[in-house]
Amino acid sequence: MLNFINLVKEILEDKGLTTQNLFEDGVISENTFYKYKHRYPNLTTLLKIANYLCVSVDYLFALSDENRFRPYSLEQKNLYSTIVSLIKNSGMSQRQFSKDLNYSRVNLLRWKKGTSPSVQTLIEIAKYFNIPIDDLLEKELNDTL
Repeated sequence: MLNFINLVKEILEDKGLTTQNLFEDGVISENTFYKYKHRYPNLTTLLKIANYLCVSVDYLFALSDENRFRPYSLEQKNLYSTIVSLIKNSGMSQRQFSKDLNYSRVNLLRWKKGTSPSVQTLIEIAKYFNIPIDDLLEKELNDTL
């Protein structure tokens, strides 16, 4: 796993900012930020950081050299539907998808009820379908970009 803190610090530096800006602007607290040295934040926090930095999640994780940022919706209401559509369009069952990724089918039910998958799970799903993580995520409807 990449060190999330270092990824964020690199982008902050590129933008002439520091972690202190992130904290002072209320994006995330310092204590919470440093908990991400060895793990990813939850999805909402990740999207807050990406929106603040004006970078796509794929760019933030250095999975793409191209920053195709559009502001993210912090409420990912259609995430489950997007995942189910990918499963159906690939011609497989939810059971096969769960088996291939070694997920409990209960996870799909949780996602259906509105619980977001972990960021690590989103990365795995994007890799599984060979798509950018951004293709899984909802953007703000009222953005002007």
